[in-house]
Amino acid sequence: MSKLAIDGGEKTYNGAFPMWPSFNEKVYDKVVDILKSGKVNYWTGKVGMEFEKAWAKWLGVDHAISVANGTCALHTALASLGVGPGDEVICTSYSFIASSFCALQAGALPVFCDVGTDHLLDPTKIEAAITERTKAIVVVHLYGMVADMDPIMEIAKKHNLYVVEDCAQCFGGVYKGKKAGTIGNVGCFSFCQSKHFTTGGEGGMVVTNDEDLAWECRSFRDHGYDVKAKLNLLEMEGKQLYIHRRVGFNFRMTEIQSMIGLMELERFDSWNLPNRIRNGKMLIAQLKDHPLVKYCPVDTEERQNSFWWAPFVLDTDKLTVSVADFIKAVAAEGVPVYSVLWPEMYKEQAYTDRKGFGVAGYPFNDPRSRNIDYTKFNCKMANWMTDRTISFFTHPVYTEEHTQAMIDAFKKVAAAYMK
Repeated sequence: MSKLAIDGGEKTYNGAFPMWPSFNEKVYDKVVDILKSGKVNYWTGKVGMEFEKAWAKWLGVDHAISVANGTCALHTALASLGVGPGDEVICTSYSFIASSFCALQAGALPVFCDVGTDHLLDPTKIEAAITERTKAIVVVHLYGMVADMDPIMEIAKKHNLYVVEDCAQCFGGVYKGKKAGTIGNVGCFSFCQSKHFTTGGEGGMVVTNDEDLAWECRSFRDHGYDVKAKLNLLEMEGKQLYIHRRVGFNFRMTEIQSMIGLMELERFDSWNLPNRIRNGKMLIAQLKDHPLVKYCPVDTEERQNSFWWAPFVLDTDKLTVSVADFIKAVAAEGVPVYSVLWPEMYKEQAYTDRKGFGVAGYPFNDPRSRNIDYTKFNCKMANWMTDRTISFFTHPVYTEEHTQAMIDAFKKVAAAYMK
């Protein structure tokens, strides 16, 4: 048996893993062109609207609304659907905090629901969390995997609930022929640095087939401005009148962000996504039958994975060390590897201490809201998955050599630490 690198042995891989995100020269030139033009704002240039149209066309939806980041996308979606004070939103317990903070930002309260062995919202647990206050369900397509949407949509229809798809980690995932983000009432995407691709560090998009909802989203992300009236004025070369029909925020994306997004989308289907899928399928093919692996990433004909990352759930009964120590040993072999990056959300101090906005602690202490004690939540499967998951990157800049190194490192450490 080879001596582990963490114990002073030779590393499995001594080379460097390529940086992600990684941009080509064409992007740099286009960004410089925008800077030189002086038209860097959404309303002074045309690239923002071009990116929105291109994203909508790629997804196959009628409307796309660009925003500053994925958190803004979720906030915009819920607020534009009319979710607000006194309402409740069903949220997964196992995701980045923005997937539930969006409910608070809209003035509602999140109610946490457990996940299944696929890391995703468990449809069988949703109805028990529904109350007369429930207005929406936020479904997170985590790690590039698409949630089982049919039963979720059936529950939503039965209880007259909105469905918001959080696709921050799922560009190009497909559920029964439909792309993630096109199944619910509205889809939300993030272009943060770590995502399938970035628009320069931050960025987001809201998508829908509902025209009225799209106009609400455009207004909300732009100070509550009557965007439809403004566009009509621009077409007639009229004067720019400020007509604010509701309270909103400035969540607009810049022209530079939009240009980077256009360039990244241009190569997504031809380079980015195929490479991710190749790397992800390679990991699954070589690890799915390993005795230490209990659950692999979901990737079937009906639920096609877009491989943001590739999470594997380990059988801890077969380990002589903790999963945390196992991961440290794999990392020491010279490959990137991670545990779950987020705790269950209801364990965060913001929830346990009910730390809301301002001195009033809004919306936790809003008299219209139910007094929810978040310390009482216990999503057992989310806890179980958090303690047993190891994740590998599938970035498109990684070659088969890099992916094989991750596989070899896993197998080497497993051989040393299995009972």
